[in-house]
Amino acid sequence: MKKSLILNADDFGLTPGVTAGILYAYQHGILTSTTVMVNTEFAKESLAEAKHFPNLGIGLHFVLDFGKPISANVNSLVDQNGDFLKGEELIQSAKRQDIKKELQAQLDLLYKWNGQVTHIDSHHHMHLHIPEAWEAVMEIGQKYKLPVRTFTEKELPGSKVTTSDYFHYDFYGEEHVSLKYMMEIISEMKLGVTEVMCHPAFLDPWLMKTSSYNLTRMKELGILVDNRLKQCLQKHAIALINYGGLQNEN
Repeated sequence: MKKSLILNADDFGLTPGVTAGILYAYQHGILTSTTVMVNTEFAKESLAEAKHFPNLGIGLHFVLDFGKPISANVNSLVDQNGDFLKGEELIQSAKRQDIKKELQAQLDLLYKWNGQVTHIDSHHHMHLHIPEAWEAVMEIGQKYKLPVRTFTEKELPGSKVTTSDYFHYDFYGEEHVSLKYMMEIISEMKLGVTEVMCHPAFLDPWLMKTSSYNLTRMKELGILVDNRLKQCLQKHAIALINYGGLQNEN
């Protein structure tokens, strides 16, 4: 067993600047993977741009709490305007059949637009906060043989769904987004597959309006393309992979 790193950018397709930042981090940095929000107005054109980079791993960023659903008649997930519920209101209201219906619709759309899918995670980790969403994601993951992001080391005993051995979600926010911290993550990696979540972007008006997490995304981008990270990976004999190669690593 060796050390392998999946560096996954969430929120692909959220805005043009987010998409451009992710693709730049893939071209010039250590990013290997991304997950797409297919319910945004920019998702389809973002995936068209990604076709120029066939080795970039592309998974589904399952959305339950941003914008509007792909499916009709998922009433337990939406408010009176047809927008997704948020927070505790969503957690209390969401029904498993509606979650599964919307998950299937988002996955089908990603297959239609991209042809392949490497894995599944979710916006704001909702599949890890809502038990019914966890069940739906695990069922779909097993059906399509897709790895699923999890928080803890191998928390899927007896499951046929694959995941990484380790997951770092804290390269996030002004306090932790630094070159020093990313190098610490890399230098302390254990044998097996580690996923590190990130959110690089170029700023644009849509991002400034849509997300409170904005300026730090640009800082993330600068770090991910710093050549010292590649040197750190080489020093510690760490291979860069995406979820498409996960089964070959375990």
